[in-house]
Amino acid sequence: MEDIYEPINKTLQHIGALMDAAEAHGILCGLLCMSEPDENEWIKHVLRQTTLKEDLAAKCQRQLALVKQYTLGQLNAMNDEFMPLLPSDELPLSERVEALGGWCEGFLFGLGLTEFETEALPEESTEFIDDIISVSQITLVEDNEETEEDYMQVIEYIKVGVITLYEEMRRLETEDGQD
Repeated sequence: MEDIYEPINKTLQHIGALMDAAEAHGILCGLLCMSEPDENEWIKHVLRQTTLKEDLAAKCQRQLALVKQYTLGQLNAMNDEFMPLLPSDELPLSERVEALGGWCEGFLFGLGLTEFETEALPEESTEFIDDIISVSQITLVEDNEETEEDYMQVIEYIKVGVITLYEEMRRLETEDGQD
């Protein structure tokens, strides 16, 4: 997904959005894990307080709608294709770490918008959310090969955690629907 990060990020910057593409995608993923959000709800939060010209607004909304469909496709894929929307690996690690923290903040915000009950979640999912809280406060201390590897491991953990939470919530919805 990193090849779509930069164009979406540039569009968000151009329209004066208060968040970058990583945080916007985090919000979307938090919403998607807990429910099928109204597309306008997510876009409303991303574009809040922007002053858009009609053509820019339409372009940005189309891009965001495509990101939602792409992300849903990833979450529903059988081969665990999900990937957080983050900057390219060619950018400095400090920028990628900052974007990862923003993605996690967005994810937590998206979860909060759904007003989910933490008590209803399996212990594994609540532990994952606690870990996301920790990652949202991440800062880069040193940029070296070891921290690069740590960054990649955190990304992998988030990928698996989001997929697990998404699948768990779909399973719980199915069980509730059968009661």
